Amino acid sequence: MIRFDNISLKFPEQIICENLSFKVKEGEMVGLSAPSGKGKTSLLKLMMGILVPDAGKILVNNIEVNPSSIDEIRKQIIWLPQNVNLPIESGQELVELLELDEEGIKNYHSFLKFLGIDNNGKLFNKMSGGQRQRMIVAACLSMNKPILVLDEPVSALDDDSIDLFIELIQSLKNKTIISTSHNQKWLNHCSQIIEL
Repeated sequence: MIRFDNISLKFPEQIICENLSFKVKEGEMVGLSAPSGKGKTSLLKLMMGILVPDAGKILVNNIEVNPSSIDEIRKQIIWLPQNVNLPIESGQELVELLELDEEGIKNYHSFLKFLGIDNNGKLFNKMSGGQRQRMIVAACLSMNKPILVLDEPVSALDDDSIDLFIELIQSLKNKTIISTSHNQKWLNHCSQIIEL
């Protein structure tokens, strides 16, 4: 489903990777692991077409990631950066922003309840970082796309919330997940870990 073929990415001050190759199968959960500042997020940005590799290619469902294909590829992917700044004040505005359909809205409310967010009418900027992260995760999971690209998805969550999030992720069928994380509990549930 996702293939990195001999990817090299270098910045003037840092080599992110050289000749990196790996495959992510449909329905697999893969973790990218490295110390802070070593380029995990840059790999996700390559996949999203935000960055361009110096060498090699990335394929998503046999389509090479490049400027001419990126719109088609992004239709298949939910991208959740580590820091999300949204122009919203409430959960309802989040639903409207993401243009969730009826089934998506139903799933969103179900996921919120499962993750322990009972009142999505609460003002977004009055929530803790963990509450905001859970709300955004619930909304992203409600979108009907087969691939989730998550940058440090549990960074603002406590252990109990991480357990709930992992349980929720594992209950989703046919979702392919590629994520960065420092959290060992999250990485322990990945079927494959790519060390940078």
